[in-house]
Amino acid sequence: MTRIAIAQLREGDVVDQAFVLGGKQLGTTTSNKPYLKAECSDATGKIHCRMWNIARELYDRLPGTGYVQVRGRVENYQGHLQLVAEGIQKIEDASRLNLMELLKHTQKNVPEMLARMKVILGKINDKDLAQLIASFVNDPELMKRFSLSPAAQSMHHAWIGGLLEHTLSLLELALVICPRYPDIDQDLVLAGLFLHDIGKTAELAFSTGFDYTDTGRLVGHIAIGTMWVHQRAEKISQQTGKAFRPDLLMVIEHIILSHHGEPEFGAAVRPKTPEAILVNMIDNLDAKTQMAIDAVAAPSEDGNWTEYQKAFSSQLFRPSITTGKPE
Repeated sequence: MTRIAIAQLREGDVVDQAFVLGGKQLGTTTSNKPYLKAECSDATGKIHCRMWNIARELYDRLPGTGYVQVRGRVENYQGHLQLVAEGIQKIEDASRLNLMELLKHTQKNVPEMLARMKVILGKINDKDLAQLIASFVNDPELMKRFSLSPAAQSMHHAWIGGLLEHTLSLLELALVICPRYPDIDQDLVLAGLFLHDIGKTAELAFSTGFDYTDTGRLVGHIAIGTMWVHQRAEKISQQTGKAFRPDLLMVIEHIILSHHGEPEFGAAVRPKTPEAILVNMIDNLDAKTQMAIDAVAAPSEDGNWTEYQKAFSSQLFRPSITTGKPE
């Protein structure tokens, strides 16, 4: 059977193909019968998945996040498509799968993005800060994972290479914004933007879909990144025989700890320096803009309106207009 990408699925389609299963839950119908509720995804999108009267043994064999073979049909439920599975099983051997079909990847050139990021970070003038950044950039294993990691499990830049794409976008924005405010310390902003999500390389797993690691669930990227910065600053002190400047270390750690803005959004503290405030706003600008772009690009059964977007507390409108260039 020919594979149908999720973005191309329509009501009535019959499938028997691989997906990435995520968000697995065991629900109960009004007649007290168990059913599977989950999400199936591939490189083009996601679709709700249901399997009625699922045996508990089968449910337990399915991965929390991983590859599954699903045989079923696409139905319309309350204006939205869902995949109703008639059969589902975990795929034990992923070697036969085309991961480019199943995992979303950045559409941009990874080596070029990595090289450009290094060029921008090379603009940091403070020698101590440059040395701290170099300790990360010159770590080949870390940079390999940095180049592959998604920036989030599902919210924004949730694809292979998403963390690098997001970080480079932030650095490019900073080069435009910082010169507008001469009193802003551009070195701190560039370093903070590079380091703010560095812990996501340990927080997120991406070999079988995008999920949190045990470390990610228990510690989180904000704490991970802060600890890594502190550890590397101490190592630099040991190597140079000179204490790393505590004031510099403190403001960089503050940027990482506060970059989510508000405690309700995961910030350990609110941003309390101009640079920390700017890092939070630039991060939010890029993340929210990408989320809006992704939302209007996703298929919907509601004409020019997307599905409800929690991040914006609304549906989003996608007008079918094309603005022309001035003559």
